[in-house]
Amino acid sequence: MSKNSMDHQRGFTLVELLVVIAIVGLLVSLLLPAVQTAREAARRSSCRSNLKQLGVAIHNYHDTHGLFPPGVIQGISPSPAGKRTPFCIHLFPYIGLTAAYDRYDHDINWHLGGTSQRIVRTTPVPTWQCPSDREAVIPNDSAFWGEPGASIKANYGLNWGRNTFSDQGEASPFNRHYGATMGDITDGASKTLAMMEMLKPATSAKEYRAWIWNDEPNAYMLMTRVGPNSSVPDRNKNLCVNESPRLPCTVVGNAGDSSVASRSMHSGGVQVLFCDGAVRFISDDIDLSTWRNLSSMRGGEITE
Repeated sequence: MSKNSMDHQRGFTLVELLVVIAIVGLLVSLLLPAVQTAREAARRSSCRSNLKQLGVAIHNYHDTHGLFPPGVIQGISPSPAGKRTPFCIHLFPYIGLTAAYDRYDHDINWHLGGTSQRIVRTTPVPTWQCPSDREAVIPNDSAFWGEPGASIKANYGLNWGRNTFSDQGEASPFNRHYGATMGDITDGASKTLAMMEMLKPATSAKEYRAWIWNDEPNAYMLMTRVGPNSSVPDRNKNLCVNESPRLPCTVVGNAGDSSVASRSMHSGGVQVLFCDGAVRFISDDIDLSTWRNLSSMRGGEITE
């Protein structure tokens, strides 16, 4: 075999191989952030679409009933026989869950009623889940109510005002036994929050935040007391697992003093639904006064 033939058959040297591996590693390190960014952009777009669907559902409910769904029915007058009903069930017919809505017993508390009621509250609700956050189900209701069967936790809560559960500040579009009419929103539907993102606690955490199947003050009722993704702890009367800095909280003595902030896994802010059905991204850097003013439906504040 000639010398030239042997030269053409020569393989990589060890040094050349190491150089190639280093180049491939560099390319992967450069591409991986871009891939992750693209995936998060897709998840954020899906999250936005979910809020948009919930906005359409709220407006369809308003078209049918002449007002928004009640924020919660919480076992006080004028609720019949102490009935307790969370907000979410009212939107089921408008997000493709009519069968679950029809199966739900509207005359008793949400956590009673045996197997039929449990089937409803364990029904998957993809529209209420942001794909950027963790899993959606808590382990078992028996840890809370003595009733077997898991329930759904989710990522979109109601605008409950600027202070605490019992002190909304200026009126917001949702309250106990109350959902606003479009005519009630004199600040303008395009300048008044309807829903905001919230984060789910760890699936093993025994606490109420992000639990849409609940009527407790620190479940899905969100306040603008602090800004989006604030490091200031939420105020929880009952069960509270501090996941600082992701989901901080502190225990307070009175349920009415509960206050839960809007938080998300999206970098730099949260997505919100306005009462006109528009979905916008609100920066963590928003002026706190402006953020609070957006939670009021008839305070006459300036929100620009």
